[in-house]
Amino acid sequence: MSLGALMRIGLVIETFTHLGLALARSPWVAGGIFLVFGAHAFIWGTTSVTVRQRAVPRDLQGRVGSVNTICVYAGLVVGSLIGGVLAARFGVAAPFWFAFAGSAVFVVLLWRQLMLIAHDD
Repeated sequence: MSLGALMRIGLVIETFTHLGLALARSPWVAGGIFLVFGAHAFIWGTTSVTVRQRAVPRDLQGRVGSVNTICVYAGLVVGSLIGGVLAARFGVAAPFWFAFAGSAVFVVLLWRQLMLIAHDD
């Protein structure tokens, strides 16, 4: 399977996990969805590192990896802030609806480009 196809599948799974969490009313269902999301996050992380390492010259990989890590953690901080505001204002399901909508837009915008990922053997 190509890296682009794997990333497409992963983004679809992520989008539907957000939808599932927005609709979940049982902690057992939510727990199962989080399990799926965790597996997705593991595979996505491995795939994205593979793409980055194939695209970045060896002597710059440490720097690029560090910038990636900073951006990931900054995104977690900003996302937590946005999620907290949404949950406080509109209810606990609101951050998941927001994530679902954002992920769906992301998938639509990137769908064609994901099959053009550089260094995809």
